[in-house]
Amino acid sequence: MLEIKNLVKKYNEHPALRGIDLTLEKGEIYGLLGPNGAGKTTTIKILAGLLSPDSGEIHIDGKLYDRDNAQLKQLISYVPDQPFVYPKLTGEEHLHFYADLYKIPMSKRKETFDFYFHFLEYELYRKELVDTYSAGTRQKLLITQALMVKPSILLLDEPLTAIDPLVSRKFKSLLKETAREGVVVIFATHILSLAQEVSHHIGLIIDGKIVTQGTVGELLAMTLGNDLEEFYFNTVMNYEKPS
Repeated sequence: MLEIKNLVKKYNEHPALRGIDLTLEKGEIYGLLGPNGAGKTTTIKILAGLLSPDSGEIHIDGKLYDRDNAQLKQLISYVPDQPFVYPKLTGEEHLHFYADLYKIPMSKRKETFDFYFHFLEYELYRKELVDTYSAGTRQKLLITQALMVKPSILLLDEPLTAIDPLVSRKFKSLLKETAREGVVVIFATHILSLAQEVSHHIGLIIDGKIVTQGTVGELLAMTLGNDLEEFYFNTVMNYEKPS
């Protein structure tokens, strides 16, 4: 479904990505872990079509993908780490605007909107201007936008930032259900418990390179621990930067 080959990106000659290779199948949830500045957001933004790599290739269903390929971009939804919203629209107007971009029929919108406003617990803000939303409520709106268009690939950059624990728990179940429907999910996070709970595979990116990846069980076996924290800290602290 999604294949990434030797993805390289530099900012002012500083390497942000040093050759990312990754292959994901339909229905797979892939957690991308790593320190600040390791390349997580750059990877996500390239996949979202917001940045172009300096070299490397991305294939979706065997077709070459780049940021100018509008047809393939329609298969992708993206929740950024720094939410962008239109503050003078209401929450419902925001969703209608996004639904227009994806040509979702009006007949299907009310039921979809009703579900997400209720499930993510922000129904009371449905008619309120987004300008009045808290950070967590804005995040719920962006999650709704990303999921309601039924993407083939879902990209999430720190999706649970500012989300309360109750809704976070519900979001995890929603994410698993989304994957069961065949969606490829890639999410970058610093929340190790989230990655451990929902990921089929996890990759640890350091200094622009995925230094290790595997199932949760495979990664835990490397440190004989019960959670990802020990694996994460051991790997990051013992990493030797290439000369």
